[in-house]
Amino acid sequence: MTGDQDEAGAALVDLAGRIMLTHGIDPDHAVRLLDIDRTEAEDMIQLGRLWSPLDTASVERLRLFINVLMRLEWRLNHDSRAIRHALDLPLDALGGASPADRFGGSLEDLRELRGAIDSVAAPTIKWWRVGH
Repeated sequence: MTGDQDEAGAALVDLAGRIMLTHGIDPDHAVRLLDIDRTEAEDMIQLGRLWSPLDTASVERLRLFINVLMRLEWRLNHDSRAIRHALDLPLDALGGASPADRFGGSLEDLRELRGAIDSVAAPTIKWWRVGH
């Protein structure tokens, strides 16, 4: 990020980049979300910084994006493959659209996505009881 941007915005960019790097999330999601080019999105993931300044709306979009990613992490037990799959999975709560389809939309689309992301099917865990 450039020197004139606030520390909170820089921290959000770094956090989003770390989550995306950890789970191998496609940089194109950041391209659509922030309206940046792919090279800058890759820098965001690899270096934790952006070269163009973020306006207030972009900071809010980034906050919502991070919230969606964190909800997916918790819901899917930090399974990177499941998280990447869930981003492209159509959801009934979104009218058949995938979460990735909403990244390029308005702030209201992202808020709707944040509410709908909890409808992603979580993996079932089987428990066996060991007899005494």
